[in-house]
Amino acid sequence: MARILGFVDIFAGLLFTASFYEMDVPRGLMITVGVILMLKGVLFLMNVFSWIDLAAGVLLAFGLVLFLPSFVPLALAAFLGIKGLISLLTF
Repeated sequence: MARILGFVDIFAGLLFTASFYEMDVPRGLMITVGVILMLKGVLFLMNVFSWIDLAAGVLLAFGLVLFLPSFVPLALAAFLGIKGLISLLTF
């Protein structure tokens, strides 16, 4: 389960990176990954990192990434990518 959620984190990081470079990403894909991140954030609500997942999910699902300063999507992409890699490498 942790590995699947790690892949979701990495994929969300790639979506944030793509939005930074103003690439066209299918809207349904952004909504789906955003909803998965929001559900994951609500499921593990006691963890600080889950609050970041919840916020990243809201940004992706509602398309608010386009209105953020340029450093925010890159910081979220780096954070989610590193968190996803750590989830993949845990035993």
